[in-house]
Amino acid sequence: MNPTTDEDIIPVSSMFEIPYLQLYVSDWDNKKKKLLELMGKCNLIADPILESSFYDESSKNHNELVQSIFETELEQVKKSFGCNYCTIKHSWFQEQRKNMFHSVHDHGAYNTMMSSICYIEYDSSEHFPPEFISPFVDSFTFSHLHFTPYVDEGTIIFFPANVLHQTKPSLSDKPRKIISFNMELG
Repeated sequence: MNPTTDEDIIPVSSMFEIPYLQLYVSDWDNKKKKLLELMGKCNLIADPILESSFYDESSKNHNELVQSIFETELEQVKKSFGCNYCTIKHSWFQEQRKNMFHSVHDHGAYNTMMSSICYIEYDSSEHFPPEFISPFVDSFTFSHLHFTPYVDEGTIIFFPANVLHQTKPSLSDKPRKIISFNMELG
């Protein structure tokens, strides 16, 4: 190693990273229509503990259809993460209305590698995006780091299933509708 002078700045490297992929869904108008039709076939159930509304178990039985709707995006996931396959194992819809939120949670209990959130009805001027929370603390402040991506309707985010995330209480009279799914990659 060469000796350094006071003027030299040695770059700092990171030891850890958390990968995620954010895409705009191709052919969004057509796919949005399909997703809303599928969502309309499911029963909305309010969850008083999570202060959010989920669709009943019938919404979790559409994995093959959801996989076909997002075929282009899942191909990109395979390319971006260097995988041979990407299979949806568990999917569900969620709707939030005024004052609803989704408390801190992860999707790691499903033994999947990746999760996703797609924003079906979302107004970036009125709704809050997800807030992701690092699984480790900042080395200097000892607090958890938070990451809030910019999202809009038609955005889909893919992230490790074990990453904690949440949504803040909605202040909007417009519903916020999403589909989320857990995937196995290999």
